Amino acid sequence: MTARHLASMFAVSAAGLALVAMTERALVGALALRASWPPDTDALVLPRATVLRLLSLGHPEMASDLVAARANVYFGAQLAAPAEHQRLAEALTIAAELDPHFHRLYARGAAMLVYNGRAFTVDALAQANALLERGERVFPEDWELPFQRGFNLLFELPRLTGEEDPRVLDWRQRGVEALRHAATLDGAPPWLANLAARMLTKEGGEELAIRSLEQTYAITSNAETRAEIARKLSELRQRRAAADLQEGAATLARSVEERYPYAPEAFSLIAGPRAKPGLNLDALLRGRPPATSGAPR
Repeated sequence: MTARHLASMFAVSAAGLALVAMTERALVGALALRASWPPDTDALVLPRATVLRLLSLGHPEMASDLVAARANVYFGAQLAAPAEHQRLAEALTIAAELDPHFHRLYARGAAMLVYNGRAFTVDALAQANALLERGERVFPEDWELPFQRGFNLLFELPRLTGEEDPRVLDWRQRGVEALRHAATLDGAPPWLANLAARMLTKEGGEELAIRSLEQTYAITSNAETRAEIARKLSELRQRRAAADLQEGAATLARSVEERYPYAPEAFSLIAGPRAKPGLNLDALLRGRPPATSGAPR
């Protein structure tokens, strides 16, 4: 073997060793840099919808399904992880842009943005409403989308910020409009029209909350989300039942006072409203001269 061959082999070996050393150094540097990032930085990094549409090679619906599936996995991890995650809304928006006719994405995605195991925020509700509005433009006959948006505007946002927030008036106006519109669409349940007529009352607001949570429970498949919604439903129903009992007791007290307050309560219930004409039985039983039917009482 000539000296030239030995020199070539030595040069190749040295270059290979240098390449291995540089690769190892780059790997150590990359791992150190990654360790300084938030834990979810690479969990859901997505290109823009226009790029994904080109990469899908004419199958944007399939790309939308893949993004939505990845968002579901990300959502499940979000429920268990203590860190805040900010990429779910981005993924849902990209999936909707890739396939605007992905019907179930809108209502389900809005529920995922709100019921994620954390305290509600104005930003999360705004993101949910933006997704619902996008769905309403594509599916204008779907009553559930404006219904859910109206619930967020009328119930969740004012309760979150307080009635003194200057945005509440606008939220309520838009929420009323959304629910009234939902009541006019084909397929809307019979109770929605009656609810829309009294949604600004206290009773209407509580019923709106219960109905909306029932609808959200029906479209949500995640077990943790369903458990959270079931807990909220239980609280609202118990509060509603307690309010109904209080109202019933107050109605009974008024009936007794207007009928026969000197008699046991059961007597007022059995006898019913007392007749106006004739003798004044109250005065007679209290030892006063009875008044005739024409005399003032």
